[in-house]
Amino acid sequence: MKQKLLFLSILLFSIFSTIEVKTELSLLDPSQDIHIAVNNRILAKVNGKAISVIDVMKKMDMLFYRQFPQYTSSVPARFQFYQANWKPTLNEIIDKELILVDADELKITVSQGDVRQEMETLFGPNIIINLDKAGLTFDEAYKMVQDEMTIRRMLHFRVQLQAINEVTPQRVRSYYDSVARDNIRDNEWIFYVVTIRQRDTNKAAETANVVYHMLADDKVPLNELMAKMDELKIPDGQREGVSISEEFKTKEKELSDGFKKILTTLNSGSYSMPIIQKSRSDNSSVFRIFYLQSMKPGGVVPFAELESKIRAKLINEAIDEGTEAYFKKQRAHFDVQDKQIQELLSSDFQPFVLR
Repeated sequence: MKQKLLFLSILLFSIFSTIEVKTELSLLDPSQDIHIAVNNRILAKVNGKAISVIDVMKKMDMLFYRQFPQYTSSVPARFQFYQANWKPTLNEIIDKELILVDADELKITVSQGDVRQEMETLFGPNIIINLDKAGLTFDEAYKMVQDEMTIRRMLHFRVQLQAINEVTPQRVRSYYDSVARDNIRDNEWIFYVVTIRQRDTNKAAETANVVYHMLADDKVPLNELMAKMDELKIPDGQREGVSISEEFKTKEKELSDGFKKILTTLNSGSYSMPIIQKSRSDNSSVFRIFYLQSMKPGGVVPFAELESKIRAKLINEAIDEGTEAYFKKQRAHFDVQDKQIQELLSSDFQPFVLR
């Protein structure tokens, strides 16, 4: 099931990146005189069509070029990729063939123009040169691209559309009602702190009073405070030790009791009077002016904020369920011998050997 769901999700967004690389490439010297020997045999049959080791290898060549074009000349890297990915690739090819049979019955086609455009996107303008690096002929790559585009259309028709139709507004609302109580949001406070720290407490109080009037009465923007103090030529003794914090965006439960007591007295966009407090760093006396930018009330997260996320979640779940059911139906209809395939995959058969 995991392989099937991975297959669907990747197909929906990017061609030829279906198989996740399961090992890192610890590259050897690509100039070594080594090669990959292929133990070719029939691995499975779908609707009378045999799938061989060579078929699996060709698919992996496409994937390898797509994911690691810089290592196309490295035999050890390609071998490691084969070893890590031939089993999931086989299962993907089986599912692919089942979809293509269904597409043939429904007369689903892809135009030559669409295929050529996709190939240019994948391989760039130098298609033949890049295909040679990947170890593929033009016809092989063309057929693979054509098949993958057909598969995307079939999955959209057989699975996606049905999943989208299943997730009705009523179902989204019902899901929201069932989880709303688990999505209680805390009050969120957004504020700044202006700190005045000087050795002489009396001078610090004077400076704090000057700063407060500039901010609260003269409406000097907080981010222009320091420049304005320079412009007004306020004595260095008063400018000394004035600092402005970065923006604090804090949940109410994370606020200290002291900060909470001050902030709850303020309206959005207002400043507190200078307050003398003890510094946590050195226990000295400092003056602080709090600026409350806004307070976002907590409570149950509104439906409008969660609706799109819930819809996406339900659609993805419906796609997963629909894909599994679709593949299961197709495998049963075409009598795919899953038991024998699984026995093969769990055996010690090695389709590729490095020599």
